[in-house]
Amino acid sequence: MGIEITEKRVNNIYSMGEYFAIACGDDMYEATTVVLATGVEYGKMLKGEEEFLGKGVGYCATCDAMLYRNKDVAIIGHNHEAEEEANFLSEIAKSVTYIPMYKLESKLNDSINIMEDRPVEIKGDKLANKLVLKNSELDIDGIFIIKDSVSPKYMVPGLEVEGPHIKCDKDMNTNIEGLYVAGDCAGKPYQYLKSAGQGQTAVSSAISYLDKKRIKNKMAVNA
Repeated sequence: MGIEITEKRVNNIYSMGEYFAIACGDDMYEATTVVLATGVEYGKMLKGEEEFLGKGVGYCATCDAMLYRNKDVAIIGHNHEAEEEANFLSEIAKSVTYIPMYKLESKLNDSINIMEDRPVEIKGDKLANKLVLKNSELDIDGIFIIKDSVSPKYMVPGLEVEGPHIKCDKDMNTNIEGLYVAGDCAGKPYQYLKSAGQGQTAVSSAISYLDKKRIKNKMAVNA
């Protein structure tokens, strides 16, 4: 259908009132409506991860790199994308320790310390300052956890959730106007047919929302 597909990891979606700002690393996209079809995240959070999120713990190194200039940072990487973020951060931070949660084959910048260990807990006072691993500990100023996906609860500020699922009505509306949901992230059962049907409903609701918005804007111009 000539639809352009952009394969980038979405870190945050912000409702700006009249539009949405979608943050993908250094890139920002704008949209009038958004349909979330993220699936369900199965990975468990580290102990202390939620407590210190935004307080020394983050999910996007390229977004927050300047906050850690000349500081000691750890990156827990779950995929190859994390390697790019580690290389970028190594040009800014005092030190970068990379902890791969997969078989690391690519080459990182020489200044990056690679630690083959398993993270267990994040500790701190007001801010995170220590990463506890199975066989050692790291004193750090910041920790980035680069996962394959981020829970919608943290991706979209203000989004209402119920456990691992996003709250929605039968028309796939969330509590944020213009934001819709479909698939496993909308709740059980986790089935392809249900997801496809919800996707159609979500898009139909989004189109209806856009039509109403156009009519409203046209009336305002004519007035």
